[in-house]
Amino acid sequence: MAVLVVLAVVTAVTVLALRSYREERRLIDEITTLRAEVYDARVSADACRNELAYEEMRFRRFNSIVDSLGVDVRSYEEAEQGGVPEEVYDEYLDRFAGYNDSVASWEGRAEALRTMEQRCRNLVIGHNTLADSLRSRLRDFAPEG
Repeated sequence: MAVLVVLAVVTAVTVLALRSYREERRLIDEITTLRAEVYDARVSADACRNELAYEEMRFRRFNSIVDSLGVDVRSYEEAEQGGVPEEVYDEYLDRFAGYNDSVASWEGRAEALRTMEQRCRNLVIGHNTLADSLRSRLRDFAPEG
């Protein structure tokens, strides 16, 4: 009878140890997966921010060109000249058309930049959410104190 009790206790302890091991293994696998996801999310967010910085630099350069064209067009329209002189009117129309085209292009570029900025923001938020999940699971794995 004592042998059966000992055998039952050993079996119960073995089952509990096996369950504990499986739970620990599952948690380790989950942490490993989360670490990889956090890394991938960080790489994506950093790449997006680098691309955003490059596109912003290009946009600022284009913006200065558009501003310059605007100044150029307004210089033709000086009030002290009484408007655009007839001898440069065709040149003025070409500059004005170029300015109008560049303004339309500017608006498209500005919208694309805003869209890219929002995409990068979403990637950073996604990274932060994953990092928070990882920190939480690490606390579960190795509780403080």
